[in-house]
Amino acid sequence: MNLPSVDRSSAYDSAPLQDHIVFNPPSSAPSVYHTPTKFLPKGDPRRELFAALAEQARHSTSSTLPPPVRKQYEKSYHLTEDDFAEIRRLRREDPMLWSRERLAKKFNCSSLFVGIVCEATKERKEEQRQLLETVKSRWGRKRRNAREDRVRRRENWGRSE
Repeated sequence: MNLPSVDRSSAYDSAPLQDHIVFNPPSSAPSVYHTPTKFLPKGDPRRELFAALAEQARHSTSSTLPPPVRKQYEKSYHLTEDDFAEIRRLRREDPMLWSRERLAKKFNCSSLFVGIVCEATKERKEEQRQLLETVKSRWGRKRRNAREDRVRRRENWGRSE
């Protein structure tokens, strides 16, 4: 079978010898949002339109924000060292009665702050751990596997694998 000889050098002769940008937009109606200003002539009115729209968008973003999730409030630093000692004493005496939530209501602070001020006793922690183990023992295979997968994913968060 005889194939015709092809002169490969002729294909490269017509190509320009300088770098250039190839802009091949999709076949659709032109839009100021899709035509980069780099490809518009300097006197093109679309440049001014695009600049005006960008300026308008810059000013309107603050007015279109959604409302806050919760009301803003002023933080108060009203607890004293005596209050801290009282929180610790109540929590130590009866952690079942004086839970973090109840102490937070009594002292008008957050339950997170109560947890920072005083830690639960070792007995209370052991009781909570046993309660969690009881709940976990009732889990099925799917839930147990899902939780184990979640733990593995969390361990790999900081790694670049």
